[in-house]
Amino acid sequence: MPLMTSVREQLEALIQILNECEQGSLTAVVLAALAGTDETLNAFLVSNELWGGAGSIADQGGMKDGKRTEKTRRLETILIRLGKEQMRTGKVNVRTAGWVSTYESWAQSGI
Repeated sequence: MPLMTSVREQLEALIQILNECEQGSLTAVVLAALAGTDETLNAFLVSNELWGGAGSIADQGGMKDGKRTEKTRRLETILIRLGKEQMRTGKVNVRTAGWVSTYESWAQSGI
């Protein structure tokens, strides 16, 4: 499967879970990236909005009252797939691998 097809599928899944979590502002960021040019999408994939620290989708996506939920875990699974695809192609933020590793560790530990 071509990179952009896989990435777009993961981002569409991300939008769905963000909508379920009623996180409209985060959803809007992903929608804007998908609606933009390939250059816009590529910039988003390596952005701090997606993979950064506090306030990023990786940090707060799916959270409810500051706590992780089942939806958060589903979102993390999507980000694992997205991050691995990005790492495979070298299109990453400096934090991508760290987030993917953390999410995998949490999943294995049942956190």
